[in-house]
Amino acid sequence: MKRTLSQFSLGVLLSIGLSFGAARAQTAPQGGNATEVRSQRVAQLSGPDQLREAGHVIDTITSTRRQVSDLLDRARQERDIIKVNCLNDKLTQIDVTLRSAREHQDLLQTAVTINNDGQRNHEFQLMTIFRSRTQGLEGEARACIGEDTGTFDRDTRLTLIVDPNIAEQDTTSLTPDTLLPERPLVTSPVL
Repeated sequence: MKRTLSQFSLGVLLSIGLSFGAARAQTAPQGGNATEVRSQRVAQLSGPDQLREAGHVIDTITSTRRQVSDLLDRARQERDIIKVNCLNDKLTQIDVTLRSAREHQDLLQTAVTINNDGQRNHEFQLMTIFRSRTQGLEGEARACIGEDTGTFDRDTRLTLIVDPNIAEQDTTSLTPDTLLPERPLVTSPVL
């Protein structure tokens, strides 16, 4: 009985201590702006430049959405259900990214207006993430229709230059005797 009473007392003390610590951790710091968002990297652009760049990101996402929508229409005309399902999925993901980008563009505008550099840089980082996400989705959409999404763009030209000093001998018809290396001379008199 004595043991369970001490365990009960220890449990009560621990729960009181933990609840006090949790309550203290939730209070806002004195004298600071509780809405300030900290960032590890500081953007090199000013607030208006970030807003202008965010507008370009929205334009890029909108343009990509239009291209994927055109690909989806073409796949529907071809009645290719695999391409339609794949492109429809990518278009839905682009729509979600566009909606999020517009919301964060508004938050970026607010952060620039109230001169909150931490939040401004955070929102701008999110805009660059939305841009790269859209670029990835565009590549995936092109893969849906079978386009090559390699590292070369459409205007890349490949030029093949053959060295004239290369022998024209057919190496597939060589015998094993001609492929053996030449044995070096024995330099030790012991052998």
